[in-house]
Amino acid sequence: DSFARGISFDQVAFELISATGNDDPTSDQYNGAANYILCLIGDDTTLITSRTSEVFLGQKLQCAQCHSHPGSKVAQNQFWEMDAFFAQTTIAQLNDGSTSLANVDYVGKSKSLENAESYFEQPTGEIRVAYPAFLGQKANINSGELAEFDRREWLAKLVRYSPLLAKSVVNRLWSHFFGFGFTQPIDDLGPHNPVSHPELFELLARQTMASEYDLRLTMKWIVLSDAFRRSSTFSPTNDFDSPEQGSSPLFSRYYTRQLQPEEVYQSLQVLAGIQRDPNAFRTQELAQRAWLGRFVQNMDTDEGNESNLFDGDIRQSLAMMNGELMQKVTDLDNNTTLGKIIRSEMENPAKLEHLFLAALSRKPTQQESTVVLDLVSDPSVDAVQVFQDIWWALLNSNEFILDH
Repeated sequence: DSFARGISFDQVAFELISATGNDDPTSDQYNGAANYILCLIGDDTTLITSRTSEVFLGQKLQCAQCHSHPGSKVAQNQFWEMDAFFAQTTIAQLNDGSTSLANVDYVGKSKSLENAESYFEQPTGEIRVAYPAFLGQKANINSGELAEFDRREWLAKLVRYSPLLAKSVVNRLWSHFFGFGFTQPIDDLGPHNPVSHPELFELLARQTMASEYDLRLTMKWIVLSDAFRRSSTFSPTNDFDSPEQGSSPLFSRYYTRQLQPEEVYQSLQVLAGIQRDPNAFRTQELAQRAWLGRFVQNMDTDEGNESNLFDGDIRQSLAMMNGELMQKVTDLDNNTTLGKIIRSEMENPAKLEHLFLAALSRKPTQQESTVVLDLVSDPSVDAVQVFQDIWWALLNSNEFILDH
């Protein structure tokens, strides 16, 4: 919604990090941005600290929670100084079942508002104190009094105006469209992790900042680039460009990637003719979560990572073959893509072509056309049923879930 309304990404980042409010859409205190922290915060704030640094700054601080990072210059104290920005954060379960996110005064173990410290243990067993600092830069104020120093709001401002925000989002967007970012992994920027195309990376980051973080422009620049328009087909001149094998990507060709489950779900929604209904937001959201639940695997790590993928297990196969959403997509209702094509005045060859274009973004091959059209021309065969079966087969093909 924020993207559609043209809200800048730096503003989105600020709102997510500094949010307070309720997670119940029917509440007067509802704030959707609060869900970012609510879904990550637990008994402590270490997970939200590591995730915020990765998502918005491209900095892997998680390793430094227990010891200084062995590969980068991130020291252990930097993690806990970042974590100190979240010390005022509190959550509460309300009587109506909703969850509230707020900030409160923080006094630390010394019970001092003016000098509200946090502590962490070094590998040597020594206990050290930590005050809010942004990647080593001290905040120059240690107060835990909310009226004097709203720590999360201060952090949100620091993130918003950091050049790392532009680099992080550019790297993520490039990775989204190409399957590979300028660094591997994309959330670990720094001198220890070389950038594959530093000049292009810096240019896109500067232009994104100059556009006031209008990501619609950033994405437009990417998809209009020569690299994005290249074929995914190997040729004698680019057969060595194989980042899938671990080498640095050269972007001499388009890398085939598997669609994310969310992308497949939205594609099926469009083909089923299902429109977003503001009056049924909760119902549609629950339906989407239930469908996506078949494809999300919790990695069971202290970083709270998840893996979204198609691995062909039984639940996923059943969802794609005969789940409720697939049944809607293959229905002959007037609202579905299939129904509109079947009920059109087009001749059978044109109908087949439109089915292939809608599912695979290509026309059928000569062999595919011959097989299907010979079949539907047989008077003893139900042509509509054939087209319906072909449509189902296309949507369950590997080609449908591949971006190539």
